Amino acid sequence: MLARYEIRIGGRLDERATAAFAGLDVADSGSVTVIRGEFDQAGLHGVLERIRFLGLDLVEVRRVRGSPADGDDSITSDG
Repeated sequence: MLARYEIRIGGRLDERATAAFAGLDVADSGSVTVIRGEFDQAGLHGVLERIRFLGLDLVEVRRVRGSPADGDDSITSDG
């Protein structure tokens, strides 16, 4: 089952790190980078593994209900 997630990474990603998340929505938001996309559980774990492999600072993982503009979020895990 696919679910929409929002993943927050400390700092800004360089070009190499941004390229590792091709196909996902990657945006700087102040002192964090926000990665958004739809994944099943295996896909989510794959993205988290890329974050670990790149040595990035995982700040937060949120499962987002509805569209990102809805504002109906629920936090399911913190990093």
